[in-house]
Amino acid sequence: MAQVIPLSESTIRKELQKLESYGFIYKASASAGRVPSNKGIKYYLKQLIDDLKANNDIIGLPEINNGDFNNISEDFLSLLSSNTNNIGFLFLNSIFDLNFIIIKLIKVGSHRVMTILQTLNNWTFSKIFKTNENYSEKDLKKWENILNREFKGRTLRDTFKRIRNKLHKEKEKYLKIYRELYFLLGNEDLLTAEFFFKGTLNILDSDLVNPSKVKKLLETLEEKEKLSHFLNDILHNNLARTPIVALGADTGISDLEDFILIFSNFYYSENPIGNIGVIGPKFMPYPDTISQVNRFSTYFSKILSKNPMEV
Repeated sequence: MAQVIPLSESTIRKELQKLESYGFIYKASASAGRVPSNKGIKYYLKQLIDDLKANNDIIGLPEINNGDFNNISEDFLSLLSSNTNNIGFLFLNSIFDLNFIIIKLIKVGSHRVMTILQTLNNWTFSKIFKTNENYSEKDLKKWENILNREFKGRTLRDTFKRIRNKLHKEKEKYLKIYRELYFLLGNEDLLTAEFFFKGTLNILDSDLVNPSKVKKLLETLEEKEKLSHFLNDILHNNLARTPIVALGADTGISDLEDFILIFSNFYYSENPIGNIGVIGPKFMPYPDTISQVNRFSTYFSKILSKNPMEV
């Protein structure tokens, strides 16, 4: 090391001892060299993020026109995971925060309905959810017409509140319609977040992670719920437009302890509605990965919010 760094061996030893006393590095075993601790990694990454400059470079990113959110998200994540050699993930908190210009309710089976929502920016979001009532196509068409006629341009969250208010204020002949619509939109499956990920082969092929740990990580990603709760908390409590770094131990999910998450919020009309980022080994080329995540999230926010339509 002294041949690479222009310092004497004794000076390097003293510096290492100082870093160890601060808790930034530690010896994994008596015969092993020192490695960065979680505290040291966090300190280093904070400096990187503090020095990060906005990256609006979209060279190499796909030109995206408004379209189906789910399909484009998967294409986008494939490119992010390929560029960083990690697992790319995208978390969408709720379609309830998107202003819609058209909404469709389609019966796709017994007690199953597909919602297709077209935003003011001409994006389409779709979701299939279970219903307590086995609604007929006629019923769904009636609710759809009410939503498009009376709540066009609003978010589903605002629509939900207004319907709730109408339950107490409208004349009796309207109560049944709004009550049914209230229960339809209040369905728990419709409210749940969306979580997409791509690039699991990058982790499976990595020499930096124990294969048994990878198996547990993939099981956690498939379950989605635990990680979604963590990401949801970050979304509502961190409004910074810079990448966020979370060591696996910070998530409270034991199966992520050997990994690191680097992600950033993305925005729809200035409102944070989700985050996009990567999951990878604890040791990776941090500067490039952070820069890529920042680049992708900035671009994703830009394309989500462009070209609003008049209502």
